[in-house]
Amino acid sequence: MKRFLLIGLFIAALIMSIGAKEGQIPTYEKGSQMFTFRAGPVIPAFIYLPYQDPTLLSFTDSRLKVGGYGAIRYQGFLSSYFALGGELGYLFDYARSDLFTSVPFQAKLTYIPLQGTFEIPISFGLGFAYNTFRTSSYLSFFTELEVGFSYYFTEAWGLSLSSGLQLIPEVYFGTNRDQTALGGFLPITLSISYRSNN
Repeated sequence: MKRFLLIGLFIAALIMSIGAKEGQIPTYEKGSQMFTFRAGPVIPAFIYLPYQDPTLLSFTDSRLKVGGYGAIRYQGFLSSYFALGGELGYLFDYARSDLFTSVPFQAKLTYIPLQGTFEIPISFGLGFAYNTFRTSSYLSFFTELEVGFSYYFTEAWGLSLSSGLQLIPEVYFGTNRDQTALGGFLPITLSISYRSNN
């Protein structure tokens, strides 16, 4: 069900972007800036253990419960539709016996095909995350695909509701490689953004 919702949001964003291009005056220009604060629950989507059972992608038993995600983001516009920047976040999720935390820091590229009072930002992030679970800590890769819907109630301030998929791999080599895992998380965040076209 969650996958169908994300796919539906992505397709809707693409359809609206095609229809919105004709006759649209871009809100942004090269050099525009955006600051965003976001927070909300995060739902564990899956745990994939490729060396234990490569055919099994466990959506039902991720060993985690609902947690939370918060982040701050800054982006500068490269053109009228593309913005590049960074995001620093904090993710926590409750496991059966302990707390999993992750501090992702990522470069984020955002495409905003529909602009103005209502916007549909589509973002891709890539970076690293500092993760802790029980007594172990490790640095891993981090990637995120996100689609949102924004409403700007003034020229500068807006609210967004967004969701996506965050992937955090835990890679081991040698005799411990059977512990390699890929965790998938679905954050549902409410954001407040400030945009500046100066």
